[in-house]
Amino acid sequence: MNALEFFAGIGLVRLALRNAGWAVVFANDIDPKKHQIYKANFGSHDFKLADIADIKASKLPSAELATASFPCIDLSLAGNRAGLSGHYSSVFWQFYRLLVEMKQRAPRYVLIENVTGLLTSHGGKDLKAILESLNAKGYFCDLLVVDAVNFVPQSRPRLFILGDREPDGNGFALLARHPARPEGVLRFMASFPKLKWHHFELPALPSRSKALAEVLEHFCPTDPIWWDKDKAQHLSDQMSPAHALRLKELSRLEQATFVTVYKRVRPSGCRAELRFDGVAGCLRTPRGGSSKQFVICAGHGTWRVRNMTAREYARLQGVPDAFKITVPYNQALWGFGDAVCVPAVSWIVRHCFR
Repeated sequence: MNALEFFAGIGLVRLALRNAGWAVVFANDIDPKKHQIYKANFGSHDFKLADIADIKASKLPSAELATASFPCIDLSLAGNRAGLSGHYSSVFWQFYRLLVEMKQRAPRYVLIENVTGLLTSHGGKDLKAILESLNAKGYFCDLLVVDAVNFVPQSRPRLFILGDREPDGNGFALLARHPARPEGVLRFMASFPKLKWHHFELPALPSRSKALAEVLEHFCPTDPIWWDKDKAQHLSDQMSPAHALRLKELSRLEQATFVTVYKRVRPSGCRAELRFDGVAGCLRTPRGGSSKQFVICAGHGTWRVRNMTAREYARLQGVPDAFKITVPYNQALWGFGDAVCVPAVSWIVRHCFR
């Protein structure tokens, strides 16, 4: 089974497809920096580094699946909410143009990934426009929200739009509740019953087997990767009293406990927010210091803090250590923070596209 991969980034959708038994026969992205990682791991013989607006449908090979992880900046709750007409997210329409121009060669299946904010962008009008366009091309669609936390110790819910041009008749009336179709998805579907729906039969979501400590790299206490006392104290000053107290309690234990930290801008100023549940927060692109994630190791009477490494970002996306990271630190964080959770995508592909 062959696939076309658009907005390919560093290639994690390709990795997920490969794990599910699919082969990518064409890939495209506009970012030369992300392409460096992609090329190091997959080569570039079937990769077109170009603006998707410059891609011609006549040059695309035939395939059974087309994937698109188009930019989320205009759709994210943390973004500008410009919507599907925004400068970045409007490139979806170039992906749709290619489906239309391929005519009867258009893939049977489509898989589109984006942030869950797409569900509410412009009151649901943006998602409705995407679904209507796919319906017009003959695709019957399903909506899933799958969180990476079912596969890896990272909280990362993402919306997936699945389309099938040859559905088996499992339509709207047969909609079954499933953890991958939470209330927000069911409400959206119920609001637009005239859309052409198709609901894929899904097994139960898996239970995550790995804890945060298992994906972290371990460094001796004297390694220069750990922050100095002044920098660590500055972070401590940005913690809420409750978080600072909880960290102090963990420091007294005779075992090492790992905690992840984000800096967030609040009305009261910059806050360091800690997670104590053994799960990392959602990985992001490093647009500033507040977008990077930090790791605290507490226990034996003290605590230390450091930046999360690029390899840890990779592992939290379900990427094996054999995957080559051949670019500088911030560039690697950008690539992984803007990518997909590999086992989550593999799970969808295995069970929905046969």
